[in-house]
Amino acid sequence: MKGSLDAYIKKLFELLEREGIFLDDHGNLILKKELRAFQYELSKITNERFKKFENIAKVFFAQSLEDIDISNIKPRLELIPVNKQDKRTKELKAIFNYAKSFWSIPVSAGFGRRMDYILWDENTGKVIGIFGLSDPVIGLGVRDKFIGWDKKTKEERLYNMMTAYILGAVPPYNQILGGKLVALSAISSQVVKDFYNRYKGKKTSIQKKEKSPYLVAIDTMGAFGKSAIYTRLRGWKFIGYTKGQSHLHLTLNGVYKILLEVIEKYGNKEILKKYKFGQGPNYKLRVVSEGLKILGLSKNKLTMHSIKRGYYFAPLCENWQDFLLMKTDEPKFIVNSLEENFSYWKEKWLPKRLGAMR
Repeated sequence: MKGSLDAYIKKLFELLEREGIFLDDHGNLILKKELRAFQYELSKITNERFKKFENIAKVFFAQSLEDIDISNIKPRLELIPVNKQDKRTKELKAIFNYAKSFWSIPVSAGFGRRMDYILWDENTGKVIGIFGLSDPVIGLGVRDKFIGWDKKTKEERLYNMMTAYILGAVPPYNQILGGKLVALSAISSQVVKDFYNRYKGKKTSIQKKEKSPYLVAIDTMGAFGKSAIYTRLRGWKFIGYTKGQSHLHLTLNGVYKILLEVIEKYGNKEILKKYKFGQGPNYKLRVVSEGLKILGLSKNKLTMHSIKRGYYFAPLCENWQDFLLMKTDEPKFIVNSLEENFSYWKEKWLPKRLGAMR
């Protein structure tokens, strides 16, 4: 068995070194490429596959600023249905997925619950941008410290948060700070209502009890530290940095397949079961942890790196902290409508970009 595991280890490190990732003498990760270049190369692995939706979706994307009327943008937010296979739903999913091909960083798939949105420009019928909300990661120190969570309160109230696993504008709307408009759309009243309608009466798979159907906060992380999208943007607050832990470099370009194969042959196959809310760390991280353990490699060292991501938090009610700490069950929402957020964006941010483009 040892000889077989040694072969897996050798192949794993060959794949990492091909991406410019090495270990120092103490077994710590060293990234020998410039961060943006490294992320861009990973994005070509993760995002190229979304171009297969081009034939269906391309007609819904403007090709240049000449194709849109900047002074008459009219945003409309559309939630993609789940568990439907009708023609319109398939079309929306294709549009959402094709939009991912424009990202120059690796696109996460999110996990657990999912609320995927398309922000349309009603005036042109074109896509302004997209955002997707999913279950938050369970272990995130910067968030837990900020909220004041202990283990018990987090287990009860994590359900009432969502993470923006993807958020941004697509060309050409990204040229006029459309990303900020998408971020404002994500914290609009429509999203709060959609969450309530989708999850009211739902029970968690582990606790078997009905959860509170209120979305009280959304968070996200910047890929390169702080993000220009959220900087000085109403409703979003920069909290701090993550500690630089990720499984992304271990779940691309063949490494993840090696770990899956190791678990299939030598490990606990229960780990490979589909993720459900409340079952602990995110599915891929559990697979990575188990695979590295079998190989006798340190998960902490191989998932730690020098890339620290900016953590952003958007409260949706004025008593968000009391709610998340279980001091109240009645959130007092402070969200604006999509129209109100658009007016703010149009008055504060659009003129700045148009002025810079002249």
